[in-house]
Amino acid sequence: MKRIALSLALLIAVFATSVSAGVTVDQSKVLDRWTFRIGGFLTGLDTTVRLDSPTGREGTSVNLEDDLGFDSSLSVPRFDLGVILGRRHEISGGYYKTDRDSTTTLQRDIEWGDETFPINIGIGAFYNTEFVNLAYTYWFYSSESTSLGVTGGLVYASLGAGVGISAVGQGIGAEEDISTDVPVPQLGFSVNHHLGKRFVFTGNLGYIAFNLDDFEGSVASATVGVEHRTWENFGFGLGYGYTGYDIDTLAADFLGKWEYTVSGFEIYLRAAW
Repeated sequence: MKRIALSLALLIAVFATSVSAGVTVDQSKVLDRWTFRIGGFLTGLDTTVRLDSPTGREGTSVNLEDDLGFDSSLSVPRFDLGVILGRRHEISGGYYKTDRDSTTTLQRDIEWGDETFPINIGIGAFYNTEFVNLAYTYWFYSSESTSLGVTGGLVYASLGAGVGISAVGQGIGAEEDISTDVPVPQLGFSVNHHLGKRFVFTGNLGYIAFNLDDFEGSVASATVGVEHRTWENFGFGLGYGYTGYDIDTLAADFLGKWEYTVSGFEIYLRAAW
């Protein structure tokens, strides 16, 4: 993946030093001044969390889907808004969240923070996330039918998770929770290309490794899609996306590791003007 990131940087450098001013947004078939998208993902989820003890004892890496019985698929609504300032500068933001819980019987011992949950015990667990992203895209190449850009920004991930003993008629006991916010930088390459007859191809490829105080790791992402600009200001889109987080945390409220993969198909309504 690092080789991909290096190739991406070299490609951007070549284009940035060789392209002309390009067309304006009004002349482009693939860019709009304002864009709003609302839709939903049918996601595949793979989540591994390790919660270490503050005393230094390393916890068990717990796969939520395999070990705790969480659903591995979920329908997730998503919102995105973007605006292009001048010819080339786009500011965009987005939001989505997931809320999941489960009850199961453990098939192995789990060390979770200061608690030890033994095999064959009934467990109740929850896992909630919120993602807010703010990004800047520089469209360094813009023709009537194609635009190429480099994107940088920050994803603000709010994470909550907990595991507790589930006893019939007694609710959840001996519970150990996580509640933390993880700042995740992003860097990537974007392309839009007009396919003819109101169809537009969209694609994004991103990767970054980072070290931010209490958080260290990497995030990789890739999305491809096709939009149909059905009317002047409205259309529809269908795409497939993948995002993978691999982060070690040293925060006071979350000492451990977070691995989270979200992938799946998205269908959305697009409004632009």
